[in-house]
Amino acid sequence: MKILSYLYFLITSLRNLLYDRKILKINKIEDLFVICIGNITVGGTGKTPAVQYFAKKLTSEGKKVAVISRGYRGKRKIDPLVVSDGKEIFVTSLESGDEPYIHALNLKVPIIVGRDRYKAAKLAKEKFNVDTIILDDGFQHRKFFRNWDIVLIDATNPFGWNALLPKGTLREKFDSAAKRGSEFIITKSDLIAERDLNKLKRFLRGKYGKPVSVARHGIKCLYDIEGNMKPLFWVKDKRVLLFSGLANPLNFEKTVISLNPKYIERIDFLDHHSFKDRDIALIKKRAKEINASYVITTEKDIVKIPKDIEWENLYVLKIEFDFLENNSLECFKGGTNVRFQKQE
Repeated sequence: MKILSYLYFLITSLRNLLYDRKILKINKIEDLFVICIGNITVGGTGKTPAVQYFAKKLTSEGKKVAVISRGYRGKRKIDPLVVSDGKEIFVTSLESGDEPYIHALNLKVPIIVGRDRYKAAKLAKEKFNVDTIILDDGFQHRKFFRNWDIVLIDATNPFGWNALLPKGTLREKFDSAAKRGSEFIITKSDLIAERDLNKLKRFLRGKYGKPVSVARHGIKCLYDIEGNMKPLFWVKDKRVLLFSGLANPLNFEKTVISLNPKYIERIDFLDHHSFKDRDIALIKKRAKEINASYVITTEKDIVKIPKDIEWENLYVLKIEFDFLENNSLECFKGGTNVRFQKQE
């Protein structure tokens, strides 16, 4: 693992150096403002609800917004691909990938997936005449210019075990990546002790001199497979089985624990897992064995469960991004990009 992490370090460092020295070309689209929401570690920082928060905020300020995503693991013949025009969804979650499909369900803006984010953004500009692009998980996609890089830091594991992939979860060296960011948002801050949160804030502000905001991913509601909302107190004192395909399923468990179930058990699948009949049979069997009142999953996973399946005690936990300490919204005052303009 150590050798592989070192090789990964050499590759990512060389690639970043070539971009920093402008040896590799960075493509830019005129009259288009680009905000990237990404992270330095693999998964688990809460990008999906954060992207939706900023998309709604910018739209409310009069911006014409489109969300661009890689569409990880999406099986599509066309690339880039329009997932939604903000009114209608044109593809399945298998074609788009799970996260862009969730955006399409929750946002009234165009959603486009593409391996080349520049081509996807160009399509958004030409087809929908947008003036603002939100790049979902594009921090390492350096071939496309962005005006502002928002770096999400997972409070529960901010430094990715201090090791690059595959030994740790860092996508690139933390220090050099952090210097490249425009601002930090510490996410899932309610899952760690206040003293540890304050220490992390002091470190980021002191070392990098960038704005630091604090956010949490709180529970918005519980709903069944047909979309009907259910009261959260149902979970209290009940036996619960969780299943998910997440990079960090422990945080999902911690969130459900806050609802005070009597007993909780978890079945974990790989990140972005596509559920097969045998997986569903396994989950149902275990739920019966432990006499679970409820089986709970995430929005990211429910889009990959067949809609016509019969599953009476299956529920989805909807999570909402919410600022606790906010330095990020300064850029939206009066509908203008005051701080962003300095990055031109």
